[in-house]
This record gives sequence, C-alpha cells and structure tokens, in this order.
Amino acid sequence: MRKIFYTIFLFFLLFSSTFASNDVKIISRADWWADESIRYTDSPEWQEIFKKREEDAIKQKDVVPTQAQLDAQKKLQEKNKLMQEILDNYSFQREVSSKITTENGHKLYWPIEKASKISWIVIHHTSTDYASSLEWIRSIYKYHTLTNGWWDIWYNFIIWKDGEIYEWRAWWETSVWAHNKYNNIWNIGISIIWDYSKNPINDKQYNSLKNLTSYLVSKYEIDLNKKKYYHSDCVWKSCDLPLITELKEPIIWHRDAWHTDCPGDELFKQIQDIKAELLKENKSTSRINKNTSSIFKSLEKIPDEKLVDILAKVETDLDVSKDAKKIKLKTIIVDYFKSKKNTNVSKNVKINQKISIKLSYPDNDNIVIKSWNTIIDISREWSMLLVNWNKYSTLKIPKKDPDSILEIVSWNRVPEWDKEKKYNDNKFRWDLLISVKDEKIVVVNKLNMEDYLKGLWEVSDTEDSEKIKTIVIAARSYATWYITKDKKFPNETYDWSDDPNVFQRYLWYGLEERSPNINKIVDETRWKIITYKWELIKPWYFSNSDGKTLSYYDYCLEKYPTDVCKKESKNYPYLKSVPDKASEWKQTKWHWVWISWAGVKYYAEKWWSYDMIIKYFLKWVDIG
Repeated sequence: MRKIFYTIFLFFLLFSSTFASNDVKIISRADWWADESIRYTDSPEWQEIFKKREEDAIKQKDVVPTQAQLDAQKKLQEKNKLMQEILDNYSFQREVSSKITTENGHKLYWPIEKASKISWIVIHHTSTDYASSLEWIRSIYKYHTLTNGWWDIWYNFIIWKDGEIYEWRAWWETSVWAHNKYNNIWNIGISIIWDYSKNPINDKQYNSLKNLTSYLVSKYEIDLNKKKYYHSDCVWKSCDLPLITELKEPIIWHRDAWHTDCPGDELFKQIQDIKAELLKENKSTSRINKNTSSIFKSLEKIPDEKLVDILAKVETDLDVSKDAKKIKLKTIIVDYFKSKKNTNVSKNVKINQKISIKLSYPDNDNIVIKSWNTIIDISREWSMLLVNWNKYSTLKIPKKDPDSILEIVSWNRVPEWDKEKKYNDNKFRWDLLISVKDEKIVVVNKLNMEDYLKGLWEVSDTEDSEKIKTIVIAARSYATWYITKDKKFPNETYDWSDDPNVFQRYLWYGLEERSPNINKIVDETRWKIITYKWELIKPWYFSNSDGKTLSYYDYCLEKYPTDVCKKESKNYPYLKSVPDKASEWKQTKWHWVWISWAGVKYYAEKWWSYDMIIKYFLKWVDIG
C-alpha cells in the first residue's frame, strides 16, 4: 500500500498542472528554416570561400614581410602565449564534454563543442536595427557564418521586438559560442535585436528576457550568489599582464566582461532590475508557486528518507536530460526541506564540553610557550618538567582572558603551501597541559568543542556551504560520541589526538584564522548532532568506495562471521548501503565521513541542504 501511495504521489508531482513548469516558448532553428548545410565544408558556399582563399594565398606568396611586421607578429605570439598560460590556470571553467566534427555525413567547417557545465549568462544587444522578419534572421545567420567565418551565429538566443525568442546558435544552449572571446565556454549568450543605446526595450522584450533568464538559471542550477571569473584584455599601458581577471556575478551584461558599450546605457539601466528580481525570488534555488503551503502539507505525510530517495532518482535522470517537470519536482522537495526546522533534542548527551587533545609535538626534551607577553621555557629532566629550576610533574598553561592565544614558539609548523611563511600552525585557544610519559614530553590542548571544530581540517573553507555544514555536523557528532559514549584513549589524560591517522585532523587556531566561512558555519550549526531515536550516533568513516557506501552488515562481514553480523546490524538500522554517485565518476580514493567528500560535493552543488545529504546516507536519523 505504501509503495502504491509513493507511486501516485510521484505521478501527481510530475504531471499535475499545479507543478507544470512555465516553459519558455523558444522558436527553434527548424521553425525559422535555418539552412544547416552552410556549416558543411562541402557546401557550395564554403567551396567558393576556399577557392577565394587559395587565390589570395597565391597572390601573397612572394610578398616579403617587413621587419616591423615580423616584430609585431612575434610580439603578438608572445602575448597570446602569456594569455593562454593565464587561461590555463582557470581550466576548471573551460572544460567541454564533447566535440562533434561531422553532422549528417558532412564535415563541419567549425567543430561543435559542448560545454560540460553552464555557470553564467551574458546579455547583449545588436548594433543594427533590423526589420522584423525571418528573412532578416536568416540573413544575419548567413553573415555571421560565412562572411565573418564564425561557424554560426554568435549568440545562443535572440529576442525580437515582439518578444519572440529564437534559438540562434545550433545544438542548443550548451554549444560553445563565440561572442565573448575568453569567456565562451561555460556560459550562455542572449542578444536583444535592435540598438538600445538610447531607447529602452519594450515590455514584451523585458518579460521575455526575464523569463528566458529565469528558465536558464533554473535549468542549469546557476547559483546567483556565487561569483565567477571573467577575463578581458587589459588595454592600459600600465598593465603588467595582457589579461584582467575579475570575479563577477553569474548574470552579467556584455560590457561587464568586455571593452564595449553593449548594452547601451538605457538598456543597461532597465535590465539591472532583472538581476534584482531574480535574486529576490531566489531563482538560484527555486520558485515556489502559490500552493506552496498545501504542497508542503502533503509532503509531511512522506518520510524524509523516502523523499530524499525519490530526489536521488530524479538527480540521476537529470544528469542525463534536463526535464522541466523533474526540475520542478526537485525544487519543490528541496524547498520543503529548507522550510523545515530541526527541533529534536538528543538524550543523555552533554554538548560543548571541554575536550582534551594530544598534540603531535615532536621534541622530547624542550618546549617553549608564549603566554600573553611571557615566554615559558620548559625542559624535561627524566620524568619531571623543569621551569626556572622548579620541578613539576604536570604543568598547566592557562589562557589569560577569553581572547588570548597560546603559542608554542619552539614548534615550526609552517604549511608547505605557505611560501611567504605567513602562518605557523602552533597557536592554541584555551589551555595547554604539559606532562612527561615514557621519557617524552606530552602536550595536550584543552578547549571547548565549538572552538575545536573551527580548527578542524576536515573540509576546505572554499567548499560549498552545505558541504561544510554536513561535514561539521558529522565531525561534531563523531567527536561527541567519543566523550559521552566511548573513550578513544581510556587510560590517558586526553580524549583524542590531532593525528589524522588516529582521530580527526586538528590544526588548531591557525586554521581558524584563515577559515572565516567554516567559523561562521560552526556558529550557525552550533551544538547540532546526528541522532537516531533521540540517541547520539557515531557517523562512520570510510577510506574509499566502489560506487556505494557500506551498510553496517557489509562493514561487519570484513571482520566477523555472518551470524554475528546479522545480529549486530540490528543495532545500526540507519547504516544502509546507498549509491555514491561521485565515486561512480571518480577513479580516485577519497577521505570519507561516512560518505565521500565527492559525494557530499555532488549533492551540495545540486541545491541539497545538509540535512537532506545526511538523511540520504544515514536513514531515519535526525539532526538535533
């Protein structure tokens, strides 16, 4: 019965008019009768062009270039080489998924490249007033393709004066275009016909531009809050490099990424509103219709885990084809989760306790600590600590005030990547406890849990925020388990180690200094832990994946017989095996926090919130 209900629910979401997407009407190339053959090298048009080029080459054969021309050519080659080196640093924004060289049995004059991702939209207008007719559209196509040799029309879409939207460049939006020189791969170009330097666009054009932009933002999951890198020629004499690289918003006007007046001032002013409206409507995540409340009430009847499983299947389908109805289904489920508030309270768990971490201090005989303006030089004499001829079995170096930082000045821990030696990871919040064991100095940092998390290097500060939230909550839960439920080092004076081979990788206050985003997220998720039936659980760690995570039963079978694992797995019903999409793509070992880093990244970049990610990999749990 439950399976039937889920099937009906899914059918309702996908096909009900309530969820029908306001699809943008786009007139295809076939509808405006684009002559696709003029892109073929064996077409009469290109054969004539090739013949003319051969004749020109023969005429130029005996022409000897001047020294000035040779120098200019060499200078241009050096400039192009330097620009390519700069662009190579941003290769992550320039990947293509495929390259097509033939079509319908004909060789293409210019290969079709398909962008692997769409991250931004650039808006233009033309510089010429055209009559509103299909003849003009076809003449522009021919001019761009043959006269200018641009393979096809520069832009992906045009909007005519009557508001009609035309597919302009072949092979739809992901076809790499030619309108913006260094920024042509991961973006979509929209041009409005007519010159609007002095006159504003009309309401029909404005609405079409807004609807098309909104549609593309939703379809390609463009995050309007994330800035992208754009490149343009540096035209000033004072330039050190030939290219300027700047971070800009993902919806820009042509003038933002190029030395041009396009769009003109009137249009520029008018369409600034589009960006503001889309941000206001939160188009980077979803667009919820008037029936949101009733829809969310319907979703409350479905277990979170089932909704997440449905969404995971939708994501798999969307990786193959961007279906508008499934995109709508996805946005509804995502927004439903984001509207929920986690109010569960765990039992028998004291949060934000003081914790003690053994540091990997390398010196057996000496440690020098800076406390406030005081330098404390501590030596080891057999099993005792010696400070100013006074002997101690244990020494506590407390903080002076809430904001004071202790520093082990005798410890050189400059990160390898820090060539300027700006950071030395030897600073600590709260207290340091010094003792001797087995003729070695033991250094322990004692501090609060939330401060510990800010110095924990389990995720990069530049990662997606939902990924950071997921990892921070998992790390907090894992650490809390080893305070309240179990002891990692039961016979020691410390709870954990900073050694990543033993526990989580703790880099102390130095990491906190350079991780503002992690600091903010630790505060935002303060005290949140993962529970099952109100009891704290321990999120499990894995080293690699073959495309799915391990269930507890799978994990158990690596060490114990079947009958034992069947019995024990009943105590861990939340540890089910689920597909790990990222590991299907990556032939690389990843460090896991019960899911691979790639797995968290995969879903975080698809709008999933941290609680959705957690509930996908750990069934029937809550974040309390």
